[in-house]
Amino acid sequence: MHLKTNIFKWSLKTRLKFLGVLAVVISLLAFMSSDAGRATMHWMKDVGDTVESKAQLRVAQINILWAQEAHYTSGADIEQAIGLTQGDSIFHIDLDVIRQRIEQLPWVRTCVVERYLPDTLYISIQEKVPTAIWQNNKKYHPLDELAQPIQTGKKMPSDLLLVVGSQAPEKLLELLQNLEQTPDIYQYVRAAVRIGNRRWDLKLFDVEKGVKVMLPEDEDVLSALQRLSKAEREEKILKRKVSAIDMRQKDKIILKPIEEMKKQVKGKKK
Repeated sequence: MHLKTNIFKWSLKTRLKFLGVLAVVISLLAFMSSDAGRATMHWMKDVGDTVESKAQLRVAQINILWAQEAHYTSGADIEQAIGLTQGDSIFHIDLDVIRQRIEQLPWVRTCVVERYLPDTLYISIQEKVPTAIWQNNKKYHPLDELAQPIQTGKKMPSDLLLVVGSQAPEKLLELLQNLEQTPDIYQYVRAAVRIGNRRWDLKLFDVEKGVKVMLPEDEDVLSALQRLSKAEREEKILKRKVSAIDMRQKDKIILKPIEEMKKQVKGKKK
């Protein structure tokens, strides 16, 4: 249903009020477009600046609040990114621009910037969390909790999972979700090597000399880990002297003794 308004059906009193308001609006628009109107606008701005100056509405302090303990971003990093100094006008600060500058820092996940009169900026920061080290083309990059590379020169904790392969980050979160469902296996995983972008080899206990677990293709990873977890509980399979455990067949677990691996290595050297 459409409603149409006909001002000629209004009462005389209502019509006079409407015409009076319309006349004021037209007069105001005409005045603001005139030289006198523009001069008035400049005067009002000058008055505002004077009030701001008299009230000393300038940045006196910048408070940084961390969502969790910061490990890789310092207060100096934040202050350098925002480019403010004490004494800058608190009204002339673009909060959105400051937020964008801070979120460009390599370790910042999210940032909230708030202005509190008369003189304080509050900046709330949440850092990215390193979850793995990605080895690709002989270079090492930390990966955050979303498996995205972090461009930084900071030294990383030595206990992070090593992930190897050019396309490894693309499937890392899926692998970690499966490993979290088998914590008795996950606790021993030190490295994950992506093979042909189809499956993973895991290294348990030690990156170089640990036991290699050959997992099947991605859709069968969880069931393979669950079978390995059951074998460990019932038969202590990880305590045996083996160099590799092949989980690629659904109905078999193939163990490769250390001696057999040594023979293969010697054969390759010849």
